[in-house]
Order: sequence, then structure tokens, then C-alpha cells
Amino acid sequence: MKKTLFLVFSGAIVIFTIISICCAPIINGDIIDADSWKNENCKLKEDEYKLNKNDANKKLKNLCHRRKAMYGLEYSSLILDVVLGFVCTILGLLHYFDVAKPFEKVTGIIGLATGIVGFVMTLVYICYSGYIFTKDSTKGFDSTYSSYTSGGYLLKLNKDGAFAEWDNGQSKYKCLFYKSGKADSIYAKYNDLGKRQYNYEKKRHYDIDSKYNNCAISSYTLCDSGEYFSENLASLTLNHNNCPSLYLSSASSTFKNKYVFDRWVTTIIFSCFITACCIGLAIFGFLLFKSDGSGL
Repeated sequence: MKKTLFLVFSGAIVIFTIISICCAPIINGDIIDADSWKNENCKLKEDEYKLNKNDANKKLKNLCHRRKAMYGLEYSSLILDVVLGFVCTILGLLHYFDVAKPFEKVTGIIGLATGIVGFVMTLVYICYSGYIFTKDSTKGFDSTYSSYTSGGYLLKLNKDGAFAEWDNGQSKYKCLFYKSGKADSIYAKYNDLGKRQYNYEKKRHYDIDSKYNNCAISSYTLCDSGEYFSENLASLTLNHNNCPSLYLSSASSTFKNKYVFDRWVTTIIFSCFITACCIGLAIFGFLLFKSDGSGL
């Protein structure tokens, strides 16, 4: 039983890791700007923060360390998992067919070590990947994935695709997602990419008389400097009575954002499965090490 479960958990690690590698956003180039994550100089960010200890420099410093960590961990943890998992699978097969009894305790130690190392490495990767996926804005997200960009960002849109609405009290357009002191609040996060407003919608392209075209503007920077902007800054031809909300004049013509979202979520889910299997492998590796050779 111990030998069978040792083989099952080690084989599952290999299978789940292969799936994760095939979907991993950095390994597969889904995050176009990921190469700059690897090469970014975090020491420079640290020195800038030491010279000017403000929130902006602190965020840049922490962001740099998070991205470099995720970049390294995605490669190291998944490659380590698949290699060590494969070794344990081969050993598990040998013991399953009772052709490696003299090495049973050695196999148990290898399984225990693989389970512990794989669990720690993969769990740390999940934490970094999950944090960036849910908390960080899409700075550096290449514009080929979406036309909703501003200097490499994806602008945050509501479910209807609008980024601003008319405020009668202020007689100005209000940026829906602007938050004072939070520079990235107007930009989408990676976990927003699966939403329909960031992907192809037929009505945005073929309904020429719709609000999406009549109330659309081409400027991406209106919300960069504040919560409100005057009507004439949006467009001299706009009328707030006819355009209570504002939209961007260009829209995504593909489902690439949804594709990236799905692959990233899949990687995180299967990485969680890997950590669970690593626990199982460590347990049965330990039991195999303590085994008396009966195979029970």
C-alpha cells in the first residue's frame, strides 16, 4: 500500500507539473514584459527608496522584488517538481514491481526530501503568483493583448465598458475607479483580464450607432491626474445629456486577455494540487523509510 501510494503521489506531481508548465504565464510568454521583470535592478529601487522614503518608491521597490521572485520561482519550482517527481516515479515503479527492495529506505528518504522541498518551493511560488495576479496592476502588459492601454497599462472599466460618468453635482465627468493616493487604481489588475469588457464583444465592433461609438473618446490619460475632468477635455463634441458614461474608442478584437487569465488561474490551481501531492509523497516517503520491508 505504501509503495502504491508513493507511486501515485509522485506520478501525480509529474502530471500536474507538466500541466502547470504548459500554462505558466511567464514560461509561456503570456506576460510580454516578463523579461524586464528578470532584468530589473531592484537594488536601484532600494537606493531610490533610501534617498526618498515615500510610498511611491516603496511600492516600486516591493513590486520589483515580487516580480523577480515570481519569475525565478516559476522556473525553479516547476522544473524542480517535474524532475524530482519523475525520479520518484521511476523509483516508485521499481518498488511497485519489487525489483528495488535493497534501496527501499533510500527511496523513502528521496521521497521525503522531494515532498518537503517541492511543497515549500511550490507554495512560495503560489503566494507570489497569487498576490501579483490579484493585487498588482497590469503595468507593462503589452498592448497587443488589448487596445485598452495607457502607457503599457490596461485601463480599468466597469462591466459595461465605461471608465467615466457624468456627475451632475460637479458638472464634470468622474473617473469611476480613481482613488486619491493610489496611482494604480485606474488600471486593471491581472485578475480582471477574464472579464468580458477586456475581450472581444460583437456589439462594440458592429453596432455603429451604439453608445460605445457615440460616447467614445481616444484619450487614455484623462484620469491620470485626478478624479474629475471637464467635459471639453473629453471632447468638444460630447454632450453629457446624450453621454452619461464615457467609453474608449478602441476595443479588444480578440479573447487574448481571457486566454491569459485562464492559463494563469489554471497554473495556480494545479500548483495547489502539486503542494497537496508533495505532502502525500513526503508522508509515504517517510513511511517507506520506516518500513520493515513487508510492503504493507
